[in-house]
Amino acid sequence: MSPDEFDSLANNLRKLPGEFKALIEKRIELFTLEMGERVATLIAHAMYRVTGILFLALGLILILFAASKLVGEILGNEGMGFVLVSIPILIIGLMFFLRRPYSMFIASRDKILNQFMRDFQEQMSQLGDEDQEAPDKPDDSGSEKKEDRQSHKPQE
Repeated sequence: MSPDEFDSLANNLRKLPGEFKALIEKRIELFTLEMGERVATLIAHAMYRVTGILFLALGLILILFAASKLVGEILGNEGMGFVLVSIPILIIGLMFFLRRPYSMFIASRDKILNQFMRDFQEQMSQLGDEDQEAPDKPDDSGSEKKEDRQSHKPQE
C-alpha cells in the first residue's frame, strides 16, 4: 500500500464516526417526520369524523324533536310524546354508562399502540433492508491482488 493510499484510508477512517453519527441523526429525523405525518393524518381524520358525528347528532336531535311532537299530537299530550321518544335514548345511554367507558378506552389504546408498533417494526425492517442492500463498492484504483483476496474469502 502506498503512503498516499494509507493517508486516504486513515482520513476516511477518521471521518467514519462523524458520518455514522450524521447518518443516525438523519434516520432519527426521518423517523420523527414520518411519525409526525402519521399523527397529523390521524388528527385530520379524527377531526373529520368528529365533525360528521356532530352533524349526525344535530340531525338526530331534530328528528327526535319532530317525532316527539308527532307522538304528542297523536296522544293529545305533547309532554307524553317527549317522554315516549326519550325512553329508548335513555336505555341506550344507560347501556353505554354501565359498560364502563374505561373498557372502551383500553380497547382504543391497545389498537393505537398495536398500529404504532407495526409501523415502528416496518420502519426498522426497512432500515435493516437498506443496510443489507448497500454492498461495498470496490475501489477503481485496486490491484489484482485485492480481487484475488476477495475471491478466496469464505462464503458466509
